[in-house]
Amino acid sequence: MGLILTRAAQWTSSNKLESTPLNEFLVTQILNYAEKFVSRHPQEAEHVFDEPLQWNTSLVKYDFKDDYIISAIGVKSLEKDSEGKPLLQFFPPSISVRTFSQLSKLLHLADDRKRHEVQVCLEENRDLMVKIVGQSLANTSEEDLSTLEIDVRVKLFILLRNTDEKILNKFVGEIAKQVKLLPTAVEEEVEFLRQYCTEGGKRLLKSLRYTSDYEFPNGCRAPPWRQLLGEICYVVIEPCDAEALYITCSSSGVFLNAGLDKEEDESLYERQSDYYEDIATLLKRVSPHFEENVKKQYFVEQKPRRSIHLAHVVYEIEQAQPKTPEEREWEKLQRALYGRKKREPCQRWRNLGVLTICGSTEEEELLMSPAERKRLGSKNKTIMKSGLTAASSIGLTASQRRKSIVASFPEEHFSGSSSESEEEEEQTERRPDTSTELQSEYWQVQKLVKYLKAADQTATVLVLCAMMDLDLMKEVIQLAILDLGGLELLLNLLDTTDIRSKIGSLKILAKISQNVIIRQTIVNMRGLQRMVNNLDIPVKELQALASETIAHVAKFRRARRIVRVHGGISKLVKLLECFPYSATPEDMEMNLEVARCGASALWSLSKSSKNKEAIRKAGGIPLLGFLLRSPYEDMVIPVVGTLQECASQKNYRVAIENEGMVKDLVKNLRSDNEELQMLCASAIFKCAEDKLTRDLVRSHQGLQPLVSLLSKAENKQLLAAATGAIWKCSISMENVAIFQEYKALQILIGLLTEQPEEVLVNVVGALGQFAQIPANKSIICNGGGMRALINLLNGTNQALLVNVAKAVGACATERDNVAQDAGEMVLFLIGGLKLIIQLLKSPSNEVLTSIFAVIAKLAKDKEILGVLSDRGVVPLLAGLTSTTDVRLRCHLAEAIGHCCTWSSNRACFGEHKAVGPVVHYLESNDSSLLLNTTMALYQLSKDPNNIITMHKEGVVQPLIELIASGTDQIQEFAAGCIRNIRLLVLANQRAVY
Repeated sequence: MGLILTRAAQWTSSNKLESTPLNEFLVTQILNYAEKFVSRHPQEAEHVFDEPLQWNTSLVKYDFKDDYIISAIGVKSLEKDSEGKPLLQFFPPSISVRTFSQLSKLLHLADDRKRHEVQVCLEENRDLMVKIVGQSLANTSEEDLSTLEIDVRVKLFILLRNTDEKILNKFVGEIAKQVKLLPTAVEEEVEFLRQYCTEGGKRLLKSLRYTSDYEFPNGCRAPPWRQLLGEICYVVIEPCDAEALYITCSSSGVFLNAGLDKEEDESLYERQSDYYEDIATLLKRVSPHFEENVKKQYFVEQKPRRSIHLAHVVYEIEQAQPKTPEEREWEKLQRALYGRKKREPCQRWRNLGVLTICGSTEEEELLMSPAERKRLGSKNKTIMKSGLTAASSIGLTASQRRKSIVASFPEEHFSGSSSESEEEEEQTERRPDTSTELQSEYWQVQKLVKYLKAADQTATVLVLCAMMDLDLMKEVIQLAILDLGGLELLLNLLDTTDIRSKIGSLKILAKISQNVIIRQTIVNMRGLQRMVNNLDIPVKELQALASETIAHVAKFRRARRIVRVHGGISKLVKLLECFPYSATPEDMEMNLEVARCGASALWSLSKSSKNKEAIRKAGGIPLLGFLLRSPYEDMVIPVVGTLQECASQKNYRVAIENEGMVKDLVKNLRSDNEELQMLCASAIFKCAEDKLTRDLVRSHQGLQPLVSLLSKAENKQLLAAATGAIWKCSISMENVAIFQEYKALQILIGLLTEQPEEVLVNVVGALGQFAQIPANKSIICNGGGMRALINLLNGTNQALLVNVAKAVGACATERDNVAQDAGEMVLFLIGGLKLIIQLLKSPSNEVLTSIFAVIAKLAKDKEILGVLSDRGVVPLLAGLTSTTDVRLRCHLAEAIGHCCTWSSNRACFGEHKAVGPVVHYLESNDSSLLLNTTMALYQLSKDPNNIITMHKEGVVQPLIELIASGTDQIQEFAAGCIRNIRLLVLANQRAVY
C-alpha cells in the first residue's frame, strides 16, 4: 500500500489526510480490505509485522472484551509472538498492533468508529509497507522478487502489492468523474497531427509520440496522482526547426513541461509555459516552420472540434448535407406518424441512463433515420473505446442522477409518530435498473399515453386496462408515465362523469403513487382535492380506491394539510360507518374494503396533531373502537395504527380507556402478525402513561404477552414497542411483581448491549423501575447490568442518559451493589462525566434527583471527583440548594458532602452561597435528609469561612438537639460539626489574647 499513501492520497501540510471524496474512497477501500483479510488469508494474517503499527486510538479500555487482559494501566492481548510479547498493547491513548488478525479484531471492536481508526493509523504510519514486511523487502524490485524464497512474509508482501494495484485501478475510475474534458479530444488531435510526420510535401513535424503507451480505462495516460490535477497525457514532439518539445495535455489546456519523458522526477511535471487551447496553437508559437506551413495546409481548420457534445456537432454536420431518397422517405413516415415534430423521450428519462447511444434496442433502431443507424455503428466503437460517456465526464452515474432527481423533492420518513411542524423524510431504496428490456416498455407507455389523449370513453377504459397490464411497481415505468404526461391525464379523468374511467384511473394511481416523486407531483397538480371530491360519490369501489390513494400520497405534511382543509377527514370517517351494515356476502366484502381503505388513509393523516383533533371531532374514536373488534387482521392493522398515532394525546388515551379498547389491544398482542403486535404494543406504550391503563393491561392478562415479544429480538421495531410497553407498565409495582414471575428482568438485562438506541431507552427505563424493589438491585448488578449501564454513558442520546442516570442511581443506593472497580470504569468515561454535568441543568426534579445520587456515588473516587470538579460541578450544585423538594434535598446534601472531601470544593461552596440554604435543611423531620445534611455540614465546617456563615444562620441549636435525639451517625456528624465550630472560636480567642 505504498503507492496509495505516497502518490494517490492527498495530504495536508501537517501530514494529515485531507477531507476529500477521493481520500474517503481510499480509506474505505483499505478498511474493507483489512476487515476481510483474516477470512481470505488466514495464514498471512498471523504473520507478525516487522515493526508494530502505532497510533492514538479513540477506544477505551472497556471496549475490549474477551481475549484481552484488562489492567489498571491498559490492555494486552492474550495472543503473543515467539518472544512472549503481546500482539496488541493499549496504554491509553496509544495502541500498537503487530498482526492483521489483531487489526481486524480491533476494527470489529471499534464498530462505527472503525473508519476513523483506519484513517488515524494511516496518518501516523506513512511507511506502512516498511513496518509490515521490513525495509529490505519493501524496496525489492520485480526482478529481485523472483529470486527470493517464497515464505509467509514474501506472500504477504505480494498480496499487499497486488492490493495496491487493484485499489489504484479503482481509484482511476473515481478520478474519471473529475475530468472536465474528454481525453478523446486530445487523442483525436494527436492522431490527426501524426499524419503530418511522414515524408513528403505535407510533412510539418519530424515525430510525435506519447511518453506512455499504457492507457487507463478513462482514456488518460497520466499517472493517477497527476490525473488528480487534471492532467490527461504527455506528448513529445520534434518540430522540423526546433528542439524536441515536451508537452502536457490537461483538462485546462496544453503547456510545456520541464522535459518529462521517462524520468520519475516529480519536478519535471512543472509547467514551463502559458496554457494553450490545443497542441497546434502551441506549435505555432514555438515553430516558425509549422506556423508558416499551417497557412498553406487545409487540415487545421478541419481537425475535430474539442467539444464534449460530439454527437451535437455530428448532427449539425449531417443537417448541412443533402438528403438521400431513403432519408427523405423516412422523414415522410415520421411526419405521418407523429406530425412534424418527432416524439422523443424527455430529458429526465434520458437522465435515468436507460436510453444511451451505446445500447439501443430493436424498437429504437426502427425509429432511427438511416443516417442515425449508420452513425450508430461507427460511433459506438469510438465511444466504447474512450471509456467515457458525456454522463461520466461530469462525474455522475445513472444511479447518481436518479438520486439527484429524488433529492430535489421533499421526502418523508416513516416513524412512530410526528407532529405537523416536523420535517419528514423518506429513505427509499432506488434501484438503478438500466436493462434494455425496459426501453420497450417505455415505448409501450408512450403509445398508451398517446392513445389516452385522443380516446373516447370506451377507448379510454381499454387503454387504462392495457396500462394496468404493465408492471406499475417498476420505478422506470412510473417515471415514464410521469414524464410522458400520463399522470396529468389520469388525474384529469377524476373530473369526468364516467365512473369506469375514474375507477381505472384510481387503480393505476393507487400503485404509482407509492413513488415519492409521483406523490409530490400529484399534490402539485391538485390531485388530492380531486380524490377528496370523489369520496362523496356513492360507489364503494371508487371510494375505496380514492381512500387507498390518499393513504399513499398523504405521507408528508403538506399533503396531510390539504386533505384536512378540503374536508377529507370527515368524509373518510364516514366511510368507517359502512362496515357494520351489509346484507349479502358480496356487500360485506366490499364494505370491509371501503372501511379498511378509509382507516389506512386516516392512519397516514394521523401523523399530524391537527388531523388527530379533526378525527376526534368527526366522531372517529367510537368507530375505530368498533372496528378494533373486527376478526379481520387487514382491517385491524390500520385501525390500531391510527390509534397508536393518536394515543400521544391525552384525550385519546382517556377515550381508549373508556371505550374498552385496552382489552382488544391486549387480545391482538397474541396475534401471529408481527406488524399488528408491534402496533398494539406501541399503543399500550403510549397509553400506559396513565395508571388506569396499566391496571387494565394487568387485569386483562396482557403482561405475559409483552414479555413473550422480547424473544423476537431480530424485529427491532417490535422489540422497541414491546420494551416501551413494559417500561411504562412497570411504573406500577404490582406489574413489576408479575413481570418477575415471567423472568422479564433477566431478559431486559440481556438486551443492554448491541441494540438500537430506541430499544435501549426503553430497556433502561424499565430497569430503573424494576430497581425500585431492593431485591432487583442485586440481580441487575450481579447479572452484569451495572457495567453495561455505565458503558451507555458514552452515548449522546439525552433520553437514554436520563434513564441510565436514574437506573444507576437506584441501584447504587445499596452499598453492596456498588462494583469494586466502578470508580476506575467511570474514570475512562470522560464524555459520560461531561454529560452528567450537563444534566445538572435539567428542569426536571426527577432527573436532578437521579443525577445527584449518581454524583454522590462517583465522588467517592478521588480521581473522578477531580474530573467533576474541573468541569464545574460545585457551582452547579450550589445553585440548586434553594430547592424545597425533600427528596431532591436529600440527594443534593449527600452529593455536596462527598464533593467536600476536597478542601478547595468546601471553600467554593461557601463562595457560591450554598452553606446557608443547607443549614435550613435541618428543619425537616426526614431521617435520611437529616443524616445527609449533618454529613454535608460536617464537611463544610472544615472551612473557617463556612463556619462563620453557619453560625450566622443559627446552626448550633439544631445540631445540639440532634446530638440528643438523632441516630448514631447523625449524632456523630452533628458533634463533629459543633467541635469544628468550637475550635474556630478557641483559635480566635487565642489570637485576641
